[in-house]
Amino acid sequence: MKKPVAGAVLLTSVLAACSSVGDHASTAMREGGRVRTFEVHSDGPAFGGAVPTGASGPYRVITATVHGELDPAAPANAGIAGLAQAPRDADGYVEYATDVVILTPQNPANGKRVLFYDVVNRGLRLGQTTFVGGGALDTGAAPNGSIPSLLEDGYTVVWSGWQGTIPMTGNATLASTGAVGVSFPVARNADGTSIVGQSREEFIPDYAGGVPTSIPLTYPPAKPSDVSTPTLTARQSWATQTAQGRAGDATYDAPSVPVSNWHYTRAANGGYAVDFTPPASVPGPRGTNVAPDAGTIYSFVYEAADPTVNGIGFAAVRDLVAFLRYRPSDATGHANPLNGLKQAACVTATCTPEATNIDVAIGEGISQSGRFLRDFLYQGFNTDVDGHVVFDAMLPIVPGARRTWINSMFSQPGRWSKEHEDHFMPGFQFPFAYNVMTDPVTGKTDGLLARCSANASCPKIMQIDGAFEWWGAAASLVTTDGAGHDLTLPPNVRYYLVPGTQHTGGPGVTTGLYDIPAPGSLCALPRSTVAEEPVDRALVRALERWVAQDETPPPSRYPTIASGEAVAPNATGFPDLTRVVVPNGPNAAPTSLSVPSRDIHNPLFVTDYSTAIPRVNTSKPYAIFESRVDRDGNETSGVRVPDLVAPIATYTGWSPRGAGHAEGESCSMFGSVIAFAPSDGARAPGDPRASLADRYTGRADYVAKVTAAANALAAQGYLLPVDAAAYASRARQVSPLLIPNP
Repeated sequence: MKKPVAGAVLLTSVLAACSSVGDHASTAMREGGRVRTFEVHSDGPAFGGAVPTGASGPYRVITATVHGELDPAAPANAGIAGLAQAPRDADGYVEYATDVVILTPQNPANGKRVLFYDVVNRGLRLGQTTFVGGGALDTGAAPNGSIPSLLEDGYTVVWSGWQGTIPMTGNATLASTGAVGVSFPVARNADGTSIVGQSREEFIPDYAGGVPTSIPLTYPPAKPSDVSTPTLTARQSWATQTAQGRAGDATYDAPSVPVSNWHYTRAANGGYAVDFTPPASVPGPRGTNVAPDAGTIYSFVYEAADPTVNGIGFAAVRDLVAFLRYRPSDATGHANPLNGLKQAACVTATCTPEATNIDVAIGEGISQSGRFLRDFLYQGFNTDVDGHVVFDAMLPIVPGARRTWINSMFSQPGRWSKEHEDHFMPGFQFPFAYNVMTDPVTGKTDGLLARCSANASCPKIMQIDGAFEWWGAAASLVTTDGAGHDLTLPPNVRYYLVPGTQHTGGPGVTTGLYDIPAPGSLCALPRSTVAEEPVDRALVRALERWVAQDETPPPSRYPTIASGEAVAPNATGFPDLTRVVVPNGPNAAPTSLSVPSRDIHNPLFVTDYSTAIPRVNTSKPYAIFESRVDRDGNETSGVRVPDLVAPIATYTGWSPRGAGHAEGESCSMFGSVIAFAPSDGARAPGDPRASLADRYTGRADYVAKVTAAANALAAQGYLLPVDAAAYASRARQVSPLLIPNP
């Protein structure tokens, strides 16, 4: 059993002496947080009763609602913004509810005492695709072995709601299509009146989707009749000098114009929106004025009301995972649904199944969910109210150096900073690294491990980022100090870069045929197809063994300043590809292409977010680094997957926006692919990259090189055998239009 962390043994002993869990609320020693009721909606066979390939038996899927309670006076909850202002029940607790989905072996004895908690992303179970496979959890197809599923190893997989802007589903459809959401209270003044405060909404038509002239508001306006105090502005870029070459600093003072024609509207769900008429022109490149387009940035600042207590999301995850691990029943006596795992074989030498259900709990999250895990750890939620460790291991995937905008009044949990979209949003400031250090830019001392180090609750951590995170999320600040010096990672942390990837990676390289985006498309270049998920799947198994057996995991792989592989954004050595000819479309038609010659990274300065309008100190920039590239433009560091070791194109973690979409700015979260010419005769004189004919004698040679690269990574622990074989299979699909010889 995981022992309570230092300083918590006495508390645990006192709680254990209480006559029953359900009596805690009426005793002097109150619980800081608890699962009052674990309400089951459905409990039945997963995948229609079919056995997942490789699993020792069938699985069951449970859908439920957790009715939770938090004591605002408890030290464990002291950091939750607005909790003290939330309504309380008769016992003085703040109530909330979350959706829960559990996938666990039907016969617990066949299972493994490992809990894999996949942090949902905007209510979606992203980890199901990456780590589980198969279709809908209740009646869909069972995982068929096409990916190495966690179910083959007997894992129990759990999802629950945490994001305050995702409403609960609250029924059995959670097993198939339902979003995994929450019901959190609204903070109010002591007299019951609305709390008000300044809020800022950002809106970019092509990023937000929906009506291009209507801005949905996260919070209602405090005074809907007031249309004179709020401000609406429009700009094309956050750069002080808007240009495709990107000159100047990124600041809220970038050129903008007021938008005067706007009004509030009510949506069918009762929410508010701002409908507006775009201005005639906005500041454009090199001091010009241009017509607003689908990429124009609109900023609306107003006095909002009724903030949701979004920080409860951290406590909700903490208390659910702790309940599933350590408690035999909820506060009303309903049995823990994972009690049967006491019958499963131990995975650690110190396992005590009579006392706990789980030996190893792994928290994993992709994108927003990875940022959640970094913030969960930083804000001190990896210890439950009894002093037990919540997660023994964490796997934040593609968070970069960011955290979240969750635990503050009027927070907007879905926002995340990029070069163009959501650039100035809280959650992207020091500390960035796991190291506890003094920031050379601000002089502050902090680190993501600061709180868990103080009570010995730090998990083992593997963070995995892609090329986009280095360009778009300042991921170099996880491994450098912000002033141009490498950090030595803490012993419980490993860090991996998968180069050539866009955000979360692509489906993998197959035929090698790509379509140049048509005029009017969001991005100017085809999107990178380099996959990251196979590396994620290998490392989660290594992470479990690291925790359970103390087996040394694969070494970190990322560019460093000392090696010369981490360089300034404008010094990567990227080749001049402004005049190339690439095979385009299903017929590989030779087509001219011009790749912009610029660095598209997300710059970062010390920024004060204490008011709705950020105050950017451009005299205090953070030094951001990128990965050096080879003569083809492909990165030379990190876990170089076979698509980069045996390339048929240049793959980047950045892409420019196309015409009509704030042209030249960074294209959201996407990377790009610039194909190699099939032969020397098809290669443009200005293209410095060798043709495919110069690289491979034929398709068999190409397949052999991809296979060798995949097998090498498998031998080193960065790929599992099934995924290594899949690389070879995909390589056989390369089009004969690109590599014609057998």
